[in-house]
Amino acid sequence: MSKPVGEEILHEFVENLRYIPSSCNFQALKYILVTDDEKCRFMRSKTRWAGFLKDYNGPDSDKSPTAYMVICHDTECCENETMFLKDVGISAQTVNLMACEKGIGICMIGSFDIKAVEEYFSLPENIKPKLVIALGYPLEFPVIEDEKGSVKYYRDENNIHHVPKRSAKDLIIK
Repeated sequence: MSKPVGEEILHEFVENLRYIPSSCNFQALKYILVTDDEKCRFMRSKTRWAGFLKDYNGPDSDKSPTAYMVICHDTECCENETMFLKDVGISAQTVNLMACEKGIGICMIGSFDIKAVEEYFSLPENIKPKLVIALGYPLEFPVIEDEKGSVKYYRDENNIHHVPKRSAKDLIIK
């Protein structure tokens, strides 16, 4: 199993997230921090992983993430949830960069049981979960490769995870 991602690291991340750009400076994002084994198992059971891979729903229990962050929107700060979706992306990418700097891998998960998360954590009505970030020290290292007709990630015959990426020239409009 991956060594645990300590709660102090997640608190450090949130301390830094206080300074990221925020729509109208409303600072409407809040975070659920999960490092407890039982809560991590719950989060693992309520997330859906790697939709392109048949018969796969995430890492085996002995390779599961040791921490999760749930990025939430606080509607008391501002009711317009759509307005803050870009803030969620900025926050998630910032977590990605901070985690990478510490040798921690992440997986951003948009496919999760929102209702179950709200109930499990007894969230008030104004707190709306938007994105789950799974964190752990990597036990495998995906191969990033140039896209050759498809951007669907896959595992090869040796169970190595491959992630095709479009070329820079394909991303530039003019």
